[in-house]
Amino acid sequence: MNIKSLLLGSAAALIAVSGARAADAVVVAEPEPMEYVRICDVYGAGFYYIPGTETCLKIGGLVRYQFDYAEHILDSGWRKQALARLKFDARSETEYGTFRRYIEFQASVGGGGWVHNDSTDTDTWRGVKSESGTALRYAYFELGGLLVGHNDTLFDGGLDGEFDSGGGDRINQIRYTIDAGNGIAVSMGLEEESDNFDYVPLVTGKVAINQGWGSLNLYGGYDNAYEEFALKAIGNVKATDALTLQFLAGYESGPTYWSINPLGALENIAGSYQGYAYTLAAYLRYQVNEKLSVGFGGQYFGDAHDDNFWLDNDGSNDYSLGTVIDYKLVENLNAKLAINYFDGDTFDNFGRGGGFNGFLRLDATF
Repeated sequence: MNIKSLLLGSAAALIAVSGARAADAVVVAEPEPMEYVRICDVYGAGFYYIPGTETCLKIGGLVRYQFDYAEHILDSGWRKQALARLKFDARSETEYGTFRRYIEFQASVGGGGWVHNDSTDTDTWRGVKSESGTALRYAYFELGGLLVGHNDTLFDGGLDGEFDSGGGDRINQIRYTIDAGNGIAVSMGLEEESDNFDYVPLVTGKVAINQGWGSLNLYGGYDNAYEEFALKAIGNVKATDALTLQFLAGYESGPTYWSINPLGALENIAGSYQGYAYTLAAYLRYQVNEKLSVGFGGQYFGDAHDDNFWLDNDGSNDYSLGTVIDYKLVENLNAKLAINYFDGDTFDNFGRGGGFNGFLRLDATF
């Protein structure tokens, strides 16, 4: 065997081995393209498509710290509170219109109070904080004009002040809204006051009118438990680009779930069934600039109901006055200062006379 034959044989062997390895080569699959989160601009800022769906989701919330002061009938002094809210808003389009699902949670921690310290032999007290735990504020869905779930009562509504009471709270319900066009909408609702006491729902109605000059909302409700009804009107008139006038008028044939009562907010007690036969209120708000607004108003509460509750303020006439200063510190950080004064027969009955309350609130949103 000469050198030439050896080289040719080696080359042939290498080609054969290479061919065999080529037949067994491993094919690496290319990675599938990643689906990035897409912005959904159909429903406004902050919405994103849930990956793999055509549903848009917005997650938001609120962090609040608030200083309260009150000269109450039941208690007076300072209170502090830290509060958090978490909101989920999901929307998509169907053949019946927009399908919306909304959930909101809240938890808070207050300054607490004092309790007796039984762990020692001495008569001492210790401070405790007040924690609310997690509460479900809202849970409902909307499809077209239909709303089902836990939401503000259809009768809910008030002025932009902090001195006023408009009646209503969150409640389980079914409602339907018809858009009549030209800025007019009509709503009807069935609301669940108590599933253990009365299976007949509360009946509510609302007519909303929105025009270039402002808005007018007309409310009505029938409480079958007491066989009484309530009526209310709230107007919002844009006098100028900066000046807005709001007014409220309400009437109740007797105690209802939507009773209008300043003591509900003032004393942190239930306002339902502790209202007045009628009420009138007005509020003037001026937008000084893009950051600062100021407002002032008052409300009169006439002829308190004979509701047989412990307040014993039947036939009383009361009033409230208040001012509010709103200021935008930076984007998503707002401050609100409210100072209110309450007085009338109810306060005199308790031997306390009128009193002030108010708060300084800091809201950080996201």
